[in-house]
Amino acid sequence: MASQLEDMGEHFFSCSICLHSFKDPKLLPCLHRFCRGCIKPVVDESDDKVKCPLCKQDCDKPDDGVDGFKTDFHTRNVVEYIQLQKSVAAEEVRKCIGCSKELHVAAFCFKCRGFICRKCHEVHESSGMTRDHKEHVLALKDVKDKHLTLEKLGSLKEAPSCSEHPEKLAEICCVDCGNLPICMVCGHHEKHKGHTIRGVRELAAEEREKIEHSMKVLKEQDKNVRGFPAKLAEARKALEASIAETKARIRSQYNEEAEKVNEKEREADEVLARHKAEVDRKEREEVADLNRQRERELKTVNDKYDKRVNKAKAKAADERGEKDTAASKTKDVLTKKRSYLEKEFMDSISSVDHQGNTNMTTFGELSDQSTHRIQRYDNFVTVVSSVLASRDHWTDVSCLPDMNVSSKPLIKDAKKEFLEIDALSKVTSKRITPLFANPAPVIKRDDFKSDDDYDKYMKEHLRIGMTVRCRKANRGVQVGDTGKVIGFAMNPWTGVVYDGRVDCQWPRLGDTHGVGCSDVEIVDQGIQVGSKVRLQRSAVNPSRDQEGVNPRSVGRVTATDGKNCTVEFPTKKRWKGLVAEVEQVLLLRRSAFQDDDSYAAYVKDTISAGMAARCYKDDGVAKVGDTGTVIMVITSIYVWIWG
Repeated sequence: MASQLEDMGEHFFSCSICLHSFKDPKLLPCLHRFCRGCIKPVVDESDDKVKCPLCKQDCDKPDDGVDGFKTDFHTRNVVEYIQLQKSVAAEEVRKCIGCSKELHVAAFCFKCRGFICRKCHEVHESSGMTRDHKEHVLALKDVKDKHLTLEKLGSLKEAPSCSEHPEKLAEICCVDCGNLPICMVCGHHEKHKGHTIRGVRELAAEEREKIEHSMKVLKEQDKNVRGFPAKLAEARKALEASIAETKARIRSQYNEEAEKVNEKEREADEVLARHKAEVDRKEREEVADLNRQRERELKTVNDKYDKRVNKAKAKAADERGEKDTAASKTKDVLTKKRSYLEKEFMDSISSVDHQGNTNMTTFGELSDQSTHRIQRYDNFVTVVSSVLASRDHWTDVSCLPDMNVSSKPLIKDAKKEFLEIDALSKVTSKRITPLFANPAPVIKRDDFKSDDDYDKYMKEHLRIGMTVRCRKANRGVQVGDTGKVIGFAMNPWTGVVYDGRVDCQWPRLGDTHGVGCSDVEIVDQGIQVGSKVRLQRSAVNPSRDQEGVNPRSVGRVTATDGKNCTVEFPTKKRWKGLVAEVEQVLLLRRSAFQDDDSYAAYVKDTISAGMAARCYKDDGVAKVGDTGTVIMVITSIYVWIWG
């Protein structure tokens, strides 16, 4: 354990504030030392805590200020030796304590506390009166040898003086007073009577054993302490990679959703163009047909056909207006979706940047903590090694207890794993919300074991508004025809179709026909953003609070993910529930039905207060084309306010 003083370097015994050799060094709990005059302003300006200028560790401010911190006698002795070493090595001219002459010094006697010339040095070691001083003399040859160890330096020193009787050398230590060096008189008869008294050798051995254990534990943590900066650098690199990867993933999701919006816009334009082309075609065919009929009839009925032509053109104009309105609404919805998508994209990128900056800041703080921890660790090891190398019992009992106390928080800090750096090395981001629900799969007969199972499933799951495809020819409906479910008789308690038949509107036929539930397969569930819906009569145990929602009210779907939906009802603007708890309301014209009775039954099942309606038959008050709002429904009587 012996250590060469030159290995430690003079900077180890220099104050880090004034950069000169220590003067009356004060020892902080973190084991950093400073000149009393240098650290005093720091202590005086502190409140309850004193921050170490080197490692930034806080410690309690003593009641008596800077003098409450322990004086580092070991360091003071070493500094004193270094100064003496320089004087002896330079053979300075000093007053000799033997002959009282000003001569070149050859040695220094620590027992006499004075310099000795070469001639007196020989007498000093051979004289009977000073023969016992030999072990306490620092000779020129010891300095020039450059192999003087801290252990040798410790042997040059005498035991310290008693704290109460400076004229006597200390013989024992008072443990209760912080291992204070005292004489026998103090220990048994005066101030320290009744305190725990220990011999210096026994106490020094005990303190050495404690500090050597702490040093062993710290050495085991050496790899963890010194390896932390590399872990921190690796985690920082992982964070940068995570930020780049997450941004790339968000951009990819944004591009994907933006392309879907563009595709929906193209589809909307194509649908509008097809609808307009179909209206134009119908107009041309109808006008041409009417013109042919007009040519075959008498000139007297021309006015009659002119009115019909104008009516057909007005009807086509209305349909064009409706299609334009529908297309405009679709584009408005898509524009809102695009705005929402861009906002969510920017929010996600901003969130990633914020997380990255926050984590980088935290990494910087952890890096500073790591640097301070390594500095404290190196300082502790150097200081303790210096004391242990001196092998001086009095130094041990004076310094090692404080060092043992300082080792505990250092060991705890050295064992700290900083597990949070794994979490800090990554950034997270929620997935960009899909703007369009995935289409529901086609439900086919092949998905079931038997016809009975398929028939039971279809009876329980068919709902108004669903798109179905015919799988068995029935009353003019051919296999492969697609249509919309517009009505059926259903048990309000079980939600099961009574007679196993549903009424569907078939575009190819331009008419409504009933078919068996098992004769069709579900192609589209029907509920999507913009759909008109109402609560199902079978939803006797709804999953959401339906208070304030009229069971007959018709609302508009504002959001859906295929399973859940948000509906804007007249009396409740943000109702939330399951898609399975609502049914689509198809608003159909009279022309979609074979007779007035079928249309009247449909209207009775569909109409509700708050709906907009248009008159298609004069009744003496309202005229054809007048629009109004339904304000009350009484059994089969419907009341409108007409604009």
